[in-house]
Amino acid sequence: MYCLDTNVVIFALNERKPRIVERLDRELAAGTPMIVPAIVMFELEYGCAKSKRREQSRRALELFLSAGFGQPAFDIEDAREAGEIGAFLEARGQPIGPCDTLIAAQTRRRGATLVTLNTREFRRVPRLRVEDWTE
Repeated sequence: MYCLDTNVVIFALNERKPRIVERLDRELAAGTPMIVPAIVMFELEYGCAKSKRREQSRRALELFLSAGFGQPAFDIEDAREAGEIGAFLEARGQPIGPCDTLIAAQTRRRGATLVTLNTREFRRVPRLRVEDWTE
């Protein structure tokens, strides 16, 4: 199972990173389970809300999501996982952003691999599998 980070969805929507679009198409065609976490949805919805082309952005996002991505809600177990991740990274003096902590928690808890262009931060999270589809 793959979990898509915000930057991957944005680059796929804008088709600015052809390698991401190609890999995404291959995985979808193969029936690979893919999710867009609740926190990524927040970031995407926020981007649509502040866009100068609000309706166009919303339609593009809805079309993208219609390809069959799971959209798990952020639940209490995700919150516990995020608390553990945040405390661990803070104790090591290597915290990541709060939204990234929540995304990492949803991904790790589901045993998924996070697809992101922000591997530098996410690789700090123990037992979180991370891939960059532009490499």
